[in-house]
Formats: sequence, structure tokens, C-alpha cells
Amino acid sequence: MDYKQKDYYISAKENEYYKVLNVVDHMLEEAQSNNKYPVWGEKLRTELKESAGNNLTPWHFNMIISTLLDYVPEEVKNKSNAKSL
Repeated sequence: MDYKQKDYYISAKENEYYKVLNVVDHMLEEAQSNNKYPVWGEKLRTELKESAGNNLTPWHFNMIISTLLDYVPEEVKNKSNAKSL
């Protein structure tokens, strides 16, 4: 999907870019060892490294959020007070 807006970035404050990159790397290593390698994973990692966390699209942030949610326990994600859209 081609996104026209590309002015998003990951802050360098407190090494957030490197923390996100480490989580993506870890997720891909874990997925590869479980034979569940996501098709979009390598694209995300490559584009994050090439951009140094700058000039990102909404797709990048959607995939980062998806990756981070994998580390949240199901009972937290499925709390009864969660509102559905």
C-alpha cells in the first residue's frame, strides 16, 4: 500500500528508536525459531534501519504496535472494560 504521508518519526529521546528496533529484531528471531516468520517483518526491520526511525508511514506504526501487542498478556488485552470500535 502506498502512503503519501511520511512525516512520522520515532524519537531519539531515551533511545526509543533503538528500543523499538531491538523489539522488532527479537520478535523476528523468535518467530523464525518457531517457523512463524511474518511476511511483513523483514520489510519493517529493513525500512526502520534504512530510515533511522525518520520519515515513517502509518503502516510502520501499525506494524510496530502489532509487534508490541504480542508481548502484552491476553488477560490484559481482553479486559472486560475494553471498548470495541
